[in-house]
Amino acid sequence: MWLLGLFSSISILLTVSGLHAQTNLAQVENMQASPRRYGVMKTNMPIAIDGKDDEKAWALAPWTEAFVDIEGDAKAVPVYTTKVKMLWDDTHLFIYARMEEPHVWGYLTKRDTIIYHDNDFEIFIKPFEQPSFYYEIEVNPLNTILDLVMPKPYRFGGDALMHWDVKNLKSAVHVEGTLNDPDDTDQYWSIEMAIPFNSLTTFSRKAIPKLGDYWRINFSRVQWQHELNDGAYSRKTKNNKLMPEDNWVWSPIGIINMHYPERWGYLKFIDSSDTEVAFPRSYDAEKAVWNIFYLQQLYKQEHKHFAAGITELKGYQRLLDMDRTDLIYEIFSNRREAGYVVEVKDLKHRLTVTLDNFGHYTINYE
Repeated sequence: MWLLGLFSSISILLTVSGLHAQTNLAQVENMQASPRRYGVMKTNMPIAIDGKDDEKAWALAPWTEAFVDIEGDAKAVPVYTTKVKMLWDDTHLFIYARMEEPHVWGYLTKRDTIIYHDNDFEIFIKPFEQPSFYYEIEVNPLNTILDLVMPKPYRFGGDALMHWDVKNLKSAVHVEGTLNDPDDTDQYWSIEMAIPFNSLTTFSRKAIPKLGDYWRINFSRVQWQHELNDGAYSRKTKNNKLMPEDNWVWSPIGIINMHYPERWGYLKFIDSSDTEVAFPRSYDAEKAVWNIFYLQQLYKQEHKHFAAGITELKGYQRLLDMDRTDLIYEIFSNRREAGYVVEVKDLKHRLTVTLDNFGHYTINYE
């Protein structure tokens, strides 16, 4: 029974996480918003993990932009405000998130249960530039944690490794109001977290950042409409079906799927909040190579094989800056166009990005 329950949970996770992929050119065009950027300031001040941001260190940390819908400008601005602050020291990444909420509720208490069946807050971290794997941490208003590692995104055959835990993770939730009490109006709930860098380290790679390093990161807030049954909150239904949840994020994806790490925001490790955060050197070439990948997927849907050249891809004029002389695009396909490798050279930044039809990519710096 335990195994059956485990596989059932993973099946639900794969279904509800959103396996939507872009299916038309309009969706690809909606995926063009610039990723958010945040300079995370280094601190040597003590931080007590209690769900509050009342330490001096947090007063110095800037807020992110308010969250938007996961589809960006295609959807309405979220009803409730969500913002995040971050800090780091030699051993931890600190995250504080505040979610405006008049009805704070949650009932799931078992670790690694499907947390977003409650309203939740989710953290996605990709600390290494080239390996595909990344980490996900979810938390509800009861401070119940779901944590997992993804060897690669679902759309490339990735599988959620639910047995992985963030060792020595510290987290706490504060509710400005009363949890699970429908008779009052709450103000917000907040999550404070200290993520040890050593817990994100693999056998061969160290996830301990240096000044100037970039990570990919994003945050998601899953928000359900609710109803009351015998005085208890539950997800709202209509015609015996759950009403769809809202997905509010820091850096918009463009489609309803968080598992596009190439569409996440950039986190830059800095020592002063006054530092302006530019895009990393590889940004232009990476954006171009992924746009070609998305267009190749659309091309194959229509033609049953991949395109052998850029100009065969519908929409390339709008998504690729063909007038730039510092970017060189090439597609290398096999004889039957059943597979390909796309290569984008950035002459200005002296690097080359490659990406194949399986999602394998490299960034080579000269």
